[in-house]
Amino acid sequence: MVNVLIAEDDHELRRNMVDILQLEGYQVTGVDSGEAAITACEQQNYDIALLDLVMSGMTGVEAISNLRQLNPYMAVVIVTAYATVDTAVDAMKKGADNVITKPFNSSVLIVTIKRSIQEKLLLKTTNDIDPDCVYSALANALRRETLKQLGTHKQLKFMDLCRLVGVADHTKFNFHLRQLKKAGLVMQNESKIYILTSTGQFVLQNHNLSL
Repeated sequence: MVNVLIAEDDHELRRNMVDILQLEGYQVTGVDSGEAAITACEQQNYDIALLDLVMSGMTGVEAISNLRQLNPYMAVVIVTAYATVDTAVDAMKKGADNVITKPFNSSVLIVTIKRSIQEKLLLKTTNDIDPDCVYSALANALRRETLKQLGTHKQLKFMDLCRLVGVADHTKFNFHLRQLKKAGLVMQNESKIYILTSTGQFVLQNHNLSL
């Protein structure tokens, strides 16, 4: 069973989030502060933490480093009503895997949780992302184009991705996709469809991927 931690100081929103996720079959703990989230993580192992950005006392971003020390492979999602590009980049630089904006519906919440946990499992099996591996992956024009196409279309089947990137040699393209997956930039979901990881999205948004 997936264990979820929610740190949100709005009691009604926290209760709604807990109810939604419990109906999905998750084991959920709700707390009202970053400090309480750290205490909870000291007592139990969680797969993912949803942290409100602005809370009395410690902010959600400030809590991330403490949570990472307790569980390096726990997924972390920042929840905020004040999302900007700068907010998202800062949160991800400090360890967040995703950022979602209030108000959100239940489907966005559930999809974000599933995706964040899946990406964290990928990182765990590859022993975290190697910056040199990322730069090596970006050195190839075909791989950069692959990232750009996935950024545009969000998710693509293998054959559609081949067509959009303009590669007829499937064996060659498989090699390049493996390099992108190894670098932690691309992954396949449960339906074997290719999508960008949070790292891939961050790289795409913050680097000039010119051909």
